[in-house]
Amino acid sequence: MSSGIPFRDDPVQRFLYSHDISSPPIISRFFRLADGVFQPESEDQVLEILELARRERRPVIPRGAATSGYGGVIPVKGGYVVDFTRMDGFEVDEDRKVLIAEPGAVWWEVEERINRLGLSLRVYPTSAPSSTVGGWIAQGGYGVGSLRYGSIGDNVERLRVADFSGIRETEEVGYYVGMEGTTGIITRAWVRLKELEEMKYYAFHVSPEKAVKLVYSGDHYSALYLDKSYVEMKNRVFDHQIPEKDTLVIATSERLDGDDSLGEEIWESRFYPMKIKRLGPGIVPAEVVVGRDVLPEYLKGLSGTGMGSEVWFSRNECSVLSFLPQDERRFSYALAWRLSMKALKLAKRLGGRSYSSGLYLSKESRRLLENYEELLRFKREVDPHNLLNPGKVFPSGIIPWLMRVAEVFA
Repeated sequence: MSSGIPFRDDPVQRFLYSHDISSPPIISRFFRLADGVFQPESEDQVLEILELARRERRPVIPRGAATSGYGGVIPVKGGYVVDFTRMDGFEVDEDRKVLIAEPGAVWWEVEERINRLGLSLRVYPTSAPSSTVGGWIAQGGYGVGSLRYGSIGDNVERLRVADFSGIRETEEVGYYVGMEGTTGIITRAWVRLKELEEMKYYAFHVSPEKAVKLVYSGDHYSALYLDKSYVEMKNRVFDHQIPEKDTLVIATSERLDGDDSLGEEIWESRFYPMKIKRLGPGIVPAEVVVGRDVLPEYLKGLSGTGMGSEVWFSRNECSVLSFLPQDERRFSYALAWRLSMKALKLAKRLGGRSYSSGLYLSKESRRLLENYEELLRFKREVDPHNLLNPGKVFPSGIIPWLMRVAEVFA
Protein backbone atom coordinates (compact mmCIF):
# COMPACT_ATOMS: atom_id res chain seq x y z
CA MET A 1 0.00 0.00 0.00
CA SER A 2 1.30 3.45 -0.93
CA SER A 3 2.13 5.57 2.10
CA GLY A 4 0.75 8.56 0.22
CA ILE A 5 -2.91 7.76 0.93
CA PRO A 6 -4.14 9.63 4.04
CA PHE A 7 -5.13 7.01 6.63
CA ARG A 8 -6.37 7.17 10.22
CA ASP A 9 -6.94 4.31 12.62
CA ASP A 10 -7.04 6.05 16.00
CA PRO A 11 -10.03 5.14 18.20
CA VAL A 12 -11.77 8.51 17.90
CA GLN A 13 -11.73 8.52 14.10
CA ARG A 14 -12.80 4.89 13.94
CA PHE A 15 -15.76 5.68 16.19
CA LEU A 16 -16.80 8.83 14.32
CA TYR A 17 -16.68 7.10 10.94
CA SER A 18 -18.78 4.19 12.21
CA HIS A 19 -21.98 6.27 12.47
CA ASP A 20 -24.27 8.44 10.35
CA ILE A 21 -27.02 10.88 11.37
CA SER A 22 -29.41 8.11 12.42
CA SER A 23 -29.75 6.72 15.93
CA PRO A 24 -32.05 3.70 15.86
CA PRO A 25 -32.53 1.94 19.20
CA ILE A 26 -31.18 -1.56 19.91
CA ILE A 27 -29.83 -2.18 16.38
CA SER A 28 -26.62 -0.23 16.97
CA ARG A 29 -25.55 -2.88 19.48
CA PHE A 30 -24.80 -5.15 16.53
CA PHE A 31 -22.45 -2.69 14.78
CA ARG A 32 -18.68 -2.97 14.64
CA LEU A 33 -16.19 -0.14 14.43
CA ALA A 34 -14.30 0.62 11.25
CA ASP A 35 -10.80 -0.86 11.11
CA GLY A 36 -9.50 2.38 9.63
CA VAL A 37 -10.37 5.37 7.46
CA PHE A 38 -8.81 6.18 4.08
CA GLN A 39 -9.14 9.55 2.32
CA PRO A 40 -8.03 8.92 -1.27
CA GLU A 41 -7.09 11.81 -3.52
CA SER A 42 -7.28 10.01 -6.86
CA GLU A 43 -8.86 7.13 -8.71
CA ASP A 44 -5.57 5.22 -8.62
CA GLN A 45 -5.56 5.44 -4.83
CA VAL A 46 -9.10 4.05 -4.72
CA LEU A 47 -7.86 1.06 -6.70
CA GLU A 48 -4.97 0.63 -4.25
CA ILE A 49 -7.42 0.54 -1.35
CA LEU A 50 -9.56 -2.04 -3.12
CA GLU A 51 -6.53 -4.22 -3.78
CA LEU A 52 -5.55 -4.05 -0.10
CA ALA A 53 -9.09 -4.94 0.95
CA ARG A 54 -9.14 -7.87 -1.48
CA ARG A 55 -5.86 -9.25 -0.12
CA GLU A 56 -6.93 -8.85 3.50
CA ARG A 57 -10.58 -9.85 2.87
CA ARG A 58 -11.80 -6.68 4.60
CA PRO A 59 -15.00 -4.82 3.68
CA VAL A 60 -14.81 -1.44 1.92
CA ILE A 61 -17.41 1.16 2.85
CA PRO A 62 -17.60 4.32 0.66
CA ARG A 63 -18.63 7.47 2.51
CA GLY A 64 -19.77 10.89 1.32
CA ALA A 65 -21.16 13.31 3.90
CA ALA A 66 -23.24 10.67 5.76
CA THR A 67 -26.38 12.84 5.54
CA SER A 68 -28.68 9.87 4.93
CA GLY A 69 -30.22 7.99 7.83
CA TYR A 70 -30.42 4.49 6.34
CA GLY A 71 -27.11 3.17 7.66
CA GLY A 72 -25.53 3.00 4.23
CA VAL A 73 -22.14 4.24 5.46
CA ILE A 74 -22.00 2.15 8.64
CA PRO A 75 -19.23 -0.51 8.67
CA VAL A 76 -21.55 -3.11 10.17
CA LYS A 77 -18.95 -5.84 9.59
CA GLY A 78 -15.89 -3.67 10.17
CA GLY A 79 -13.48 -2.91 7.36
CA TYR A 80 -12.09 0.22 5.72
CA VAL A 81 -14.20 3.35 5.38
CA VAL A 82 -13.28 5.31 2.24
CA ASP A 83 -13.99 9.00 2.85
CA PHE A 84 -14.15 10.92 -0.45
CA THR A 85 -13.71 14.39 1.08
CA ARG A 86 -10.47 14.98 -0.85
CA MET A 87 -11.86 13.87 -4.24
CA ASP A 88 -14.08 16.92 -4.67
CA GLY A 89 -13.14 18.30 -8.09
CA PHE A 90 -15.60 19.03 -10.87
CA GLU A 91 -15.86 20.68 -14.28
CA VAL A 92 -18.68 21.64 -16.62
CA ASP A 93 -19.24 20.90 -20.28
CA GLU A 94 -21.15 24.10 -21.03
CA ASP A 95 -22.09 23.17 -24.58
CA ARG A 96 -23.69 19.88 -23.54
CA LYS A 97 -24.90 21.20 -20.16
CA VAL A 98 -23.25 18.35 -18.27
CA LEU A 99 -21.49 18.32 -14.90
CA ILE A 100 -18.43 16.05 -14.63
CA ALA A 101 -17.68 15.54 -10.95
CA GLU A 102 -15.62 13.49 -8.55
CA PRO A 103 -17.62 11.75 -5.81
CA GLY A 104 -16.72 14.19 -3.04
CA ALA A 105 -17.94 17.32 -4.85
CA VAL A 106 -20.59 19.07 -2.74
CA TRP A 107 -23.88 19.75 -4.52
CA TRP A 108 -24.37 23.32 -3.37
CA GLU A 109 -20.79 24.32 -4.12
CA VAL A 110 -21.43 22.99 -7.63
CA GLU A 111 -24.69 24.94 -7.87
CA GLU A 112 -23.16 28.23 -6.79
CA ARG A 113 -20.32 27.95 -9.28
CA ILE A 114 -22.39 26.85 -12.28
CA ASN A 115 -24.94 29.60 -11.62
CA ARG A 116 -22.21 32.04 -12.70
CA LEU A 117 -22.18 30.22 -16.05
CA GLY A 118 -25.94 30.59 -16.45
CA LEU A 119 -26.53 26.94 -15.57
CA SER A 120 -28.22 25.12 -12.71
CA LEU A 121 -28.65 21.63 -11.31
CA ARG A 122 -31.80 19.90 -12.50
CA VAL A 123 -32.21 18.12 -9.17
CA TYR A 124 -30.44 18.26 -5.83
CA PRO A 125 -31.05 16.82 -2.34
CA THR A 126 -32.40 18.78 0.61
CA SER A 127 -28.99 18.18 2.22
CA ALA A 128 -27.24 19.91 -0.72
CA PRO A 129 -25.09 22.28 1.40
CA SER A 130 -23.03 19.28 2.55
CA SER A 131 -24.24 16.24 0.57
CA THR A 132 -21.85 14.92 -2.08
CA VAL A 133 -22.39 13.98 -5.70
CA GLY A 134 -21.26 10.39 -5.19
CA GLY A 135 -23.21 10.02 -1.97
CA TRP A 136 -26.60 10.99 -3.37
CA ILE A 137 -26.14 8.98 -6.56
CA ALA A 138 -25.22 5.93 -4.49
CA GLN A 139 -28.23 6.55 -2.26
CA GLY A 140 -30.66 7.37 -5.07
CA GLY A 141 -34.01 9.08 -4.71
CA TYR A 142 -35.92 12.29 -5.25
CA GLY A 143 -35.16 15.87 -4.29
CA VAL A 144 -35.63 19.49 -5.26
CA GLY A 145 -36.51 19.62 -8.96
CA SER A 146 -37.86 16.07 -9.16
CA LEU A 147 -41.32 17.32 -10.10
CA ARG A 148 -39.99 18.23 -13.54
CA TYR A 149 -36.82 16.16 -13.87
CA GLY A 150 -37.44 12.95 -11.93
CA SER A 151 -34.99 11.17 -9.63
CA ILE A 152 -31.24 11.69 -9.47
CA GLY A 153 -30.89 8.46 -11.46
CA ASP A 154 -32.94 9.95 -14.29
CA ASN A 155 -30.33 12.71 -14.59
CA VAL A 156 -27.09 10.72 -14.44
CA GLU A 157 -25.69 10.27 -17.93
CA ARG A 158 -22.61 8.18 -17.23
CA LEU A 159 -20.48 6.85 -14.36
CA ARG A 160 -16.93 5.74 -13.74
CA VAL A 161 -16.83 3.05 -11.09
CA ALA A 162 -14.04 1.18 -9.33
CA ASP A 163 -14.31 -2.48 -8.37
CA PHE A 164 -11.89 -5.36 -7.86
CA SER A 165 -11.38 -5.72 -11.61
CA GLY A 166 -10.38 -2.09 -12.14
CA ILE A 167 -12.28 0.86 -13.59
CA ARG A 168 -15.53 0.64 -15.54
CA GLU A 169 -17.04 3.56 -17.43
CA THR A 170 -20.63 2.98 -18.37
CA GLU A 171 -23.94 4.54 -19.34
CA GLU A 172 -25.77 1.61 -17.71
CA VAL A 173 -26.05 3.58 -14.50
CA GLY A 174 -28.86 1.44 -13.10
CA TYR A 175 -26.27 -1.01 -11.81
CA TYR A 176 -24.95 1.66 -9.45
CA VAL A 177 -27.56 4.36 -8.72
CA GLY A 178 -29.19 3.60 -5.37
CA MET A 179 -26.92 0.62 -4.77
CA GLU A 180 -24.95 2.16 -1.86
CA GLY A 181 -21.60 1.17 -3.35
CA THR A 182 -22.43 -2.56 -3.14
CA THR A 183 -21.73 -3.10 -6.84
CA GLY A 184 -18.84 -0.66 -7.26
CA ILE A 185 -17.46 2.62 -5.94
CA ILE A 186 -18.32 5.73 -7.93
CA THR A 187 -15.22 7.75 -8.86
CA ARG A 188 -16.71 10.14 -11.43
CA ALA A 189 -20.20 11.10 -12.56
CA TRP A 190 -21.68 12.89 -15.56
CA VAL A 191 -24.87 14.69 -14.50
CA ARG A 192 -27.23 16.62 -16.77
CA LEU A 193 -27.76 20.32 -16.06
CA LYS A 194 -30.30 22.93 -17.14
CA GLU A 195 -30.25 26.61 -17.94
CA LEU A 196 -30.59 28.90 -14.95
CA GLU A 197 -34.17 30.14 -14.63
CA GLU A 198 -35.72 33.00 -12.71
CA MET A 199 -38.00 31.36 -10.17
CA LYS A 200 -40.83 32.55 -7.98
CA TYR A 201 -42.04 30.68 -4.91
CA TYR A 202 -45.75 30.73 -4.13
CA ALA A 203 -47.37 29.53 -0.91
CA PHE A 204 -50.93 28.24 -0.59
CA HIS A 205 -52.80 27.13 2.53
CA VAL A 206 -54.62 24.15 1.08
CA SER A 207 -55.61 20.57 1.84
CA PRO A 208 -53.55 17.66 0.48
CA GLU A 209 -56.23 17.02 -2.15
CA LYS A 210 -56.08 20.60 -3.39
CA ALA A 211 -52.28 20.60 -3.22
CA VAL A 212 -52.05 17.64 -5.60
CA LYS A 213 -54.31 19.40 -8.11
CA LEU A 214 -52.29 22.63 -7.96
CA VAL A 215 -48.91 20.91 -8.25
CA TYR A 216 -49.81 19.04 -11.42
CA SER A 217 -51.72 21.91 -13.03
CA GLY A 218 -48.70 23.32 -14.88
CA ASP A 219 -45.07 22.84 -15.84
CA HIS A 220 -43.61 23.72 -12.45
CA TYR A 221 -40.02 23.11 -11.40
CA SER A 222 -40.53 21.82 -7.87
CA ALA A 223 -43.06 21.69 -5.05
CA LEU A 224 -43.17 20.80 -1.37
CA TYR A 225 -46.03 20.41 1.05
CA LEU A 226 -45.80 20.88 4.82
CA ASP A 227 -48.58 19.72 7.09
CA LYS A 228 -49.63 21.81 10.08
CA SER A 229 -47.60 19.77 12.58
CA TYR A 230 -44.45 20.09 10.50
CA VAL A 231 -44.89 23.86 10.13
CA GLU A 232 -45.14 24.12 13.91
CA MET A 233 -41.88 22.17 14.26
CA LYS A 234 -40.10 24.36 11.70
CA ASN A 235 -41.23 27.49 13.52
CA ARG A 236 -39.67 26.22 16.72
CA VAL A 237 -36.40 25.11 15.12
CA PHE A 238 -35.85 28.01 12.70
CA ASP A 239 -37.55 30.70 14.81
CA HIS A 240 -40.04 31.41 12.01
CA GLN A 241 -43.50 32.92 12.29
CA ILE A 242 -45.13 30.90 9.51
CA PRO A 243 -48.91 30.47 9.90
CA GLU A 244 -49.39 27.01 11.39
CA LYS A 245 -51.55 25.60 8.62
CA ASP A 246 -51.13 22.94 5.94
CA THR A 247 -48.99 24.75 3.35
CA LEU A 248 -47.97 24.10 -0.24
CA VAL A 249 -45.03 25.87 -1.90
CA ILE A 250 -44.56 25.76 -5.68
CA ALA A 251 -41.30 26.82 -7.35
CA THR A 252 -42.07 27.92 -10.89
CA SER A 253 -41.31 30.37 -13.66
CA GLU A 254 -45.06 30.79 -14.19
CA ARG A 255 -47.16 33.43 -12.46
CA LEU A 256 -49.49 31.96 -9.82
CA ASP A 257 -52.09 33.39 -7.46
CA GLY A 258 -50.23 32.57 -4.25
CA ASP A 259 -48.30 34.31 -1.47
CA ASP A 260 -44.82 34.81 -2.93
CA SER A 261 -43.43 36.46 0.22
CA LEU A 262 -44.36 33.51 2.43
CA GLY A 263 -43.37 31.09 -0.31
CA GLU A 264 -39.87 32.53 -0.51
CA GLU A 265 -39.48 32.42 3.28
CA ILE A 266 -40.38 28.73 3.40
CA TRP A 267 -38.26 27.94 0.33
CA GLU A 268 -35.18 29.50 1.93
CA SER A 269 -35.47 27.01 4.81
CA ARG A 270 -35.87 23.93 2.58
CA PHE A 271 -32.49 22.49 3.50
CA TYR A 272 -31.80 20.07 6.33
CA PRO A 273 -35.21 18.82 7.44
CA MET A 274 -33.34 16.64 9.94
CA LYS A 275 -32.71 19.76 12.04
CA ILE A 276 -36.08 18.93 13.58
CA LYS A 277 -33.99 16.51 15.65
CA ARG A 278 -33.06 19.42 17.93
CA LEU A 279 -36.56 19.32 19.43
CA GLY A 280 -36.06 15.84 20.93
CA PRO A 281 -33.16 15.74 21.19
CA GLY A 282 -33.78 12.99 18.69
CA ILE A 283 -36.48 12.00 16.24
CA VAL A 284 -38.45 9.02 15.09
CA PRO A 285 -38.36 9.33 11.28
CA ALA A 286 -40.40 7.70 8.53
CA GLU A 287 -39.63 8.22 4.85
CA VAL A 288 -41.77 6.65 2.15
CA VAL A 289 -42.77 7.07 -1.48
CA VAL A 290 -46.47 6.96 -2.38
CA GLY A 291 -48.44 7.66 -5.53
CA ARG A 292 -49.77 11.18 -5.85
CA ASP A 293 -53.37 9.92 -5.89
CA VAL A 294 -53.05 8.31 -2.45
CA LEU A 295 -51.04 11.07 -0.77
CA PRO A 296 -54.11 12.54 1.00
CA GLU A 297 -55.06 9.12 2.38
CA TYR A 298 -51.51 8.48 3.57
CA LEU A 299 -51.29 11.81 5.40
CA LYS A 300 -54.72 11.23 6.91
CA GLY A 301 -53.49 7.87 8.19
CA LEU A 302 -50.68 9.63 10.08
CA SER A 303 -53.02 12.12 11.76
CA GLY A 304 -53.15 11.65 15.50
CA THR A 305 -49.65 10.18 15.71
CA GLY A 306 -47.96 13.49 16.51
CA MET A 307 -45.76 13.17 13.42
CA GLY A 308 -45.19 16.15 11.16
CA SER A 309 -44.68 15.57 7.44
CA GLU A 310 -42.83 17.23 4.57
CA VAL A 311 -43.72 16.13 1.03
CA TRP A 312 -41.60 16.56 -2.11
CA PHE A 313 -43.40 15.92 -5.38
CA SER A 314 -41.95 14.07 -8.36
CA ARG A 315 -43.52 13.33 -11.73
CA ASN A 316 -46.06 10.78 -10.50
CA GLU A 317 -45.04 10.05 -6.93
CA CYS A 318 -44.46 11.86 -3.67
CA SER A 319 -41.65 11.32 -1.19
CA VAL A 320 -42.93 11.91 2.33
CA LEU A 321 -40.56 12.53 5.24
CA SER A 322 -42.28 12.45 8.63
CA PHE A 323 -40.88 13.14 12.11
CA LEU A 324 -41.86 12.70 15.72
CA PRO A 325 -39.47 14.53 18.08
CA GLN A 326 -38.40 12.22 20.90
CA ASP A 327 -35.72 12.22 23.57
CA GLU A 328 -33.45 9.41 22.45
CA ARG A 329 -32.02 9.16 25.98
CA ARG A 330 -35.33 7.83 27.33
CA PHE A 331 -36.70 4.29 27.22
CA SER A 332 -39.83 5.58 25.48
CA TYR A 333 -37.68 6.38 22.44
CA ALA A 334 -37.42 2.70 21.51
CA LEU A 335 -41.19 2.25 21.85
CA ALA A 336 -41.90 5.33 19.73
CA TRP A 337 -39.94 3.83 16.84
CA ARG A 338 -42.95 1.60 16.22
CA LEU A 339 -44.48 4.64 14.51
CA SER A 340 -41.81 4.51 11.82
CA MET A 341 -42.73 0.94 10.97
CA LYS A 342 -46.45 1.75 11.14
CA ALA A 343 -45.93 4.51 8.58
CA LEU A 344 -44.11 2.09 6.28
CA LYS A 345 -46.89 -0.50 6.63
CA LEU A 346 -49.47 2.16 5.76
CA ALA A 347 -47.52 3.25 2.68
CA LYS A 348 -47.16 -0.33 1.47
CA ARG A 349 -50.89 -0.95 1.97
CA LEU A 350 -51.51 2.03 -0.33
CA GLY A 351 -49.14 0.68 -2.98
CA GLY A 352 -46.13 2.69 -1.82
CA ARG A 353 -42.68 1.71 -0.58
CA SER A 354 -39.81 2.81 1.59
CA TYR A 355 -37.77 5.70 0.19
CA SER A 356 -34.54 3.70 0.29
CA SER A 357 -33.08 0.51 1.71
CA GLY A 358 -29.52 0.95 2.95
CA LEU A 359 -28.76 -1.18 6.00
CA TYR A 360 -31.88 -0.78 8.11
CA LEU A 361 -34.42 -1.48 5.36
CA SER A 362 -32.43 -3.86 3.18
CA LYS A 363 -35.37 -6.24 3.57
CA GLU A 364 -37.34 -3.82 1.35
CA SER A 365 -34.95 -4.06 -1.61
CA ARG A 366 -37.02 -6.58 -3.55
CA ARG A 367 -39.94 -4.15 -3.48
CA LEU A 368 -37.73 -1.18 -4.36
CA LEU A 369 -35.76 -2.78 -7.19
CA GLU A 370 -37.71 -4.28 -10.07
CA ASN A 371 -34.59 -6.04 -11.36
CA TYR A 372 -33.42 -7.23 -7.94
CA GLU A 373 -32.35 -10.69 -9.11
CA GLU A 374 -30.31 -9.24 -11.98
CA LEU A 375 -28.60 -6.81 -9.60
CA LEU A 376 -27.87 -9.62 -7.15
CA ARG A 377 -26.30 -11.65 -9.97
CA PHE A 378 -24.18 -8.62 -10.97
CA LYS A 379 -23.16 -8.07 -7.35
CA ARG A 380 -21.90 -11.65 -7.07
CA GLU A 381 -20.03 -11.30 -10.35
CA VAL A 382 -18.11 -8.12 -9.46
CA ASP A 383 -17.81 -8.80 -5.72
CA PRO A 384 -17.59 -12.58 -5.17
CA HIS A 385 -16.35 -12.20 -1.57
CA ASN A 386 -19.02 -9.63 -0.59
CA LEU A 387 -16.54 -6.95 0.42
CA LEU A 388 -18.24 -3.92 -1.17
CA ASN A 389 -20.33 -2.38 1.62
CA PRO A 390 -21.75 -5.69 2.86
CA GLY A 391 -25.16 -5.76 4.54
CA LYS A 392 -26.54 -2.88 2.47
CA VAL A 393 -29.28 -3.29 -0.17
CA PHE A 394 -28.80 -7.08 -0.22
CA PRO A 395 -29.98 -8.23 3.23
CA SER A 396 -27.75 -10.37 5.42
CA GLY A 397 -27.19 -10.89 9.13
CA ILE A 398 -29.51 -10.21 12.04
CA ILE A 399 -30.56 -6.63 11.28
CA PRO A 400 -33.05 -7.43 8.46
CA TRP A 401 -34.62 -10.05 10.76
CA LEU A 402 -34.94 -7.52 13.59
CA MET A 403 -36.61 -5.04 11.25
CA ARG A 404 -39.08 -7.68 10.06
CA VAL A 405 -40.01 -8.43 13.67
CA ALA A 406 -40.40 -4.72 14.39
CA GLU A 407 -42.76 -4.31 11.43
CA VAL A 408 -44.89 -7.28 12.51
CA PHE A 409 -45.44 -5.77 15.97
CA ALA A 410 -45.86 -2.17 14.75
